[in-house]
Amino acid sequence: MTEPAAHGHNREQEMMIRAWQRALRRLNATPETERVKDVWDMAVFGHPGVLPFTSLAQEPLREAMKIWVYDDLPRRRNKNAVHHARAVISAMTLLSESLRTQREDRGTVPAAWARGDIVAFSNRMGYLTATGELSAVRRLTFTRFVRRVLLRFRTLGLTGPGQALEGMPVDFAIWPEDMPDEPEDTEASRGLPDEVMRQLCAHLDELEAMSNTETRVATELMIDTGRRPDEINTLPLNCLEQDPDGSPVLVYDNHKAYRLGRRLPVAAETAATIRRQQRRIRERFPATDPTRLKLLPRVRINPEGTKPLTDISSAHRTWVDVLPDFLVPVIAVEGDTRVTQLEPFDKKRIFPYAYRHCYAQRHADAGVASTC
Repeated sequence: MTEPAAHGHNREQEMMIRAWQRALRRLNATPETERVKDVWDMAVFGHPGVLPFTSLAQEPLREAMKIWVYDDLPRRRNKNAVHHARAVISAMTLLSESLRTQREDRGTVPAAWARGDIVAFSNRMGYLTATGELSAVRRLTFTRFVRRVLLRFRTLGLTGPGQALEGMPVDFAIWPEDMPDEPEDTEASRGLPDEVMRQLCAHLDELEAMSNTETRVATELMIDTGRRPDEINTLPLNCLEQDPDGSPVLVYDNHKAYRLGRRLPVAAETAATIRRQQRRIRERFPATDPTRLKLLPRVRINPEGTKPLTDISSAHRTWVDVLPDFLVPVIAVEGDTRVTQLEPFDKKRIFPYAYRHCYAQRHADAGVASTC
């Protein structure tokens, strides 16, 4: 009977020791001493968590990114500053991986980088999107990040003599013509057939079992509302309101158009899905102020439930790929005769953003204007 208590006592001691060690590390730490490390304790900068740069394979690129983040942090005064920095580092990591895998020198010499490396990076991003490893939205966002960071490297003077990226060529940059199209342009008219949608909805339990409840609810809400993935993933807990007539309304932010507090009428079934998720999150994070909670908090490294769900494309792709073939009717011509036969639907056309087009098509077929 004494072993559990002893185990709990030891655990408390370990937590106290770690807290003291952390306090001692921070005792004499300053932003100037922290900025030279490969993993930053963001408390030194007044932010929560840590910020690793270890995913950047090339030392010059890693050192340049430290300078970029150190320069960028003071201009981001909201609580998402660290999240934004991590996202930009993730984008630059894809560039780093491209340099490492496609250059004989593994990309260690900035002066040797060239226009061809940008082309290789763009092709790699296209491949990752085509295989479902990267959503079209994230591809566009990450490419924008890389473009902005490379330009900022120059204005910070990092390509000059004696600097981290000395000699980096002028043509090692992402020009406007290198930017991928907006997802609405590249994925237009790619709504899914009704037969496919019915089968997907019938297998949502498998999605939840393979990933988590948040991914399943996010997928349901994208199907039901036609909102963009980032608009759903970042919903606050209190995103459901009522119109004067009592009908349910989803309140969301249109990040792309910088239009906050948009209102979208939703069906009773959709409202019920949201309410179930709200109850679940309140029970899971009872100590957190509800105004700070996310409807779809990410599962890991999120003890208070305030960090939103990130891109679900990978989990969604895994789920779709293991489902049985989606058979849809196709009209074929045999001689002078037109026959209808069932053929497998291309699963690569099934991705989260496709639900937006399905929603728009449903409204168009019903003669109702959809809300963008």
